[in-house]
Amino acid sequence: MGTTAVVVLLLLLVVGLLLVPYVVAQRRRMFAARAAEAAALGWQPTDPNPFLVGVAQRIYQRGRARRAIAGHFRGHVFHAFDFSYVRVRRRSVHFHSCHLIAVILPVPLPGLVLVKDNPIARAFGVADLELESGAFNDTFWVDCADGRYASAVLHPRLMEWMLAHPDLEWRIEGDALVTWGPGDYTIPQVTAKLEGLTGVVERLAPFVLTDYRLR
Repeated sequence: MGTTAVVVLLLLLVVGLLLVPYVVAQRRRMFAARAAEAAALGWQPTDPNPFLVGVAQRIYQRGRARRAIAGHFRGHVFHAFDFSYVRVRRRSVHFHSCHLIAVILPVPLPGLVLVKDNPIARAFGVADLELESGAFNDTFWVDCADGRYASAVLHPRLMEWMLAHPDLEWRIEGDALVTWGPGDYTIPQVTAKLEGLTGVVERLAPFVLTDYRLR
């Protein structure tokens, strides 16, 4: 390595070291402002819910939940937290930040996953449940062990509503309806996702909560 290259590397290292305190301070200010936004809505900091941390680890991989908040939204209890994990691939290390938001259901229910349709997975023959709506089947991918239960949850009115909200992905995990996404959460993002989740909860047929309730 030539002298010029060494000098350039040293300069980059110095600049990087000088930027670290600035970046840390910026993130602290951002999180403080976010906490103030949450408090203005009556949402409070809390410890991450261990069950929901387990859900995040099933969606992503083993990681750490931080900066959790909880509160009420349209009469429903919810939880949200940032989640981070590290993935090592060959000689590279990748740090990932994401978030999880959950609305608590009236009763625990069997698992069900609804995400955007994946044409690549379909091309490789990965099966999903086909429901009564062709437009819904083309838009979403559903994974559930019980087809009758999935049809009961995803009745025509809810499928029609989901087609009007094609970016909403969710899964039922016990007594939680969960959504997730990349990056640390923002309060407007939490509010928008809670609108979607509560829209699903409020459209669940009453008999689903009684007939399929986990004992």
